[in-house]
Amino acid sequence: MRFIALMAAMFLLAASPQKGPGIKEQRGPIHITSDRMEADYGKRIITFSGDVVAKRGEFTLQSRVLRVFLEKEGEGIERLVAEGEVHIDQGERRAVCSKATYYYKEGKVVLEGHPMVWQGDDRLRGWRIIFFVNEDKAIAEGKGEERVRLIIVSTERRREE
Repeated sequence: MRFIALMAAMFLLAASPQKGPGIKEQRGPIHITSDRMEADYGKRIITFSGDVVAKRGEFTLQSRVLRVFLEKEGEGIERLVAEGEVHIDQGERRAVCSKATYYYKEGKVVLEGHPMVWQGDDRLRGWRIIFFVNEDKAIAEGKGEERVRLIIVSTERRREE
């Protein structure tokens, strides 16, 4: 039961961050599939591996590995880390990267490893993209050759289509 409660809490927190502009609250059951699940409560880590798919409502996370790091007290979530061909979908919003980390208390999501985020035809790329979900704020950082790139499709063009 402890495990089920932690997993339910994880997706209530990760898939339904604080409501803000453009963030839809997710409801309904949580479905997680993977080839393997390992819970090490001594190390406070729950690991899903092998074609991980987590779904709740219209929110879907896919990755090779998903790790849940528990707080020292073991009662809450410290952070979630998805690695390996990470794909995140929610309606027409999408993100891809090599690694996505969700820091629960800070309400911060960090996308690394050639991240790209898009909504409709608008696209954002960078070396690292950070979302502060409780503040409706984002930062895109470039590094070396991997500079920040933003494509915004004109709203006038959208109205014509």
